[in-house]
Amino acid sequence: MDAFADDAQVVHHQPDGTIQVMNVNLKRAEAGDPADNLLLASGDRVLVHEDLSKSDPPTVTIQGEVANPGRYPLTAALRVSDLVQVAGGLKRSADTSSADLVHYFPVSPGQPAGQQDTIQLEAALSRQAPADQVLRDGDVLTVRRVGGWNDIGASVTLEGEVAHPGTYGFQPGERLSSVLRRAGGFSANAYPYAAVLARTEVRQLEELNRAELIRRLQAEEQQLKLLPDGDPDQKKAKDASLDQMHTTIGNLLTNQPLGRVVIKISGNFEHWANTSADIQLRAGDKLYVPKKLESVAIIGQVYNPTAVAFRPGKSADWYLSQAGGPTSLANQKGVFVIRADGSVVGKHSSLWVGSSLRTSLMAGDVVVVPEKAYTGGRNLQNLLLIAQVTSAVSSAAYLLALSLP
Repeated sequence: MDAFADDAQVVHHQPDGTIQVMNVNLKRAEAGDPADNLLLASGDRVLVHEDLSKSDPPTVTIQGEVANPGRYPLTAALRVSDLVQVAGGLKRSADTSSADLVHYFPVSPGQPAGQQDTIQLEAALSRQAPADQVLRDGDVLTVRRVGGWNDIGASVTLEGEVAHPGTYGFQPGERLSSVLRRAGGFSANAYPYAAVLARTEVRQLEELNRAELIRRLQAEEQQLKLLPDGDPDQKKAKDASLDQMHTTIGNLLTNQPLGRVVIKISGNFEHWANTSADIQLRAGDKLYVPKKLESVAIIGQVYNPTAVAFRPGKSADWYLSQAGGPTSLANQKGVFVIRADGSVVGKHSSLWVGSSLRTSLMAGDVVVVPEKAYTGGRNLQNLLLIAQVTSAVSSAAYLLALSLP
């Protein structure tokens, strides 16, 4: 129990209406001491206080590379080595050379101060003074991680048109060109320009951004539902806008993020190896190198969505004409190109730099003609355009990397 038994109060209402408060010791009362084992009358109240030493005991905290980080009760003469042992010991990832210890102590009421100390952890675990310090209430011990530990045992998966596909371990800081060379380089049918590099943390960031985009679209959808629809024209416009919003959200939900990192590589390693284009690898990276592509795709609001045989030097405008040009539903100012390397080129928008229609295309590039918004201001139009870009980029990446698990 957390009751403080040494000091309790009995509140007694006297016949004259006054209140008498008597201090009693519950431990002595239980032992039968007549001075404390008072005879209670009807209406008397006994106030038993909480024992703060039990409900809010002194504690210390250990964080970082231990089996069970957290807050632990401070026992008498608890040392650094004791706290590490109580927390289940060190993980293999722990840096035993040093640890961070912060002491907290009162300076004035409500104004605690802290003092940082770096201790030699290995010496402390061997119970050597002064490293194995006696801990104080509120101390925080942080066991740091060995630098580069996340890369230990890390691997990258190479699929598609490489000489020897498979999963390869890599050293901390090793670059893409190095692992590709160890895998025998590209095959004769490889198309490195369209290589897809998928990375876990990029996918996680894309998932967060996609969820926020869906949330904003759903909020706009609710606003659209409030639009008047009293006459047939209003109802038709409202229904068309809601259908467009529903389709846009559905496409975002269908086209899951891949986590693609845009890379600029070619079959000639000398042009990009050990440059800024030679990206450092991360644990779990997956690279898919497709076969040579021979066409450019035109999708979206065109009269004949199709793939056109690649013609060197031809612009996006030329390929667009081969698909019959934009329909009346097209957002012609929002036309964009998804390069086979994952980069995006827009037409007349602050979202991108450059002109998509004048851009000379490569095999594997995709011309996307988005649908214009049926209603709403510029903010909604931009939101819909961003959603269409997001869906198209994800879809294009998956088409190039169908064999990625």
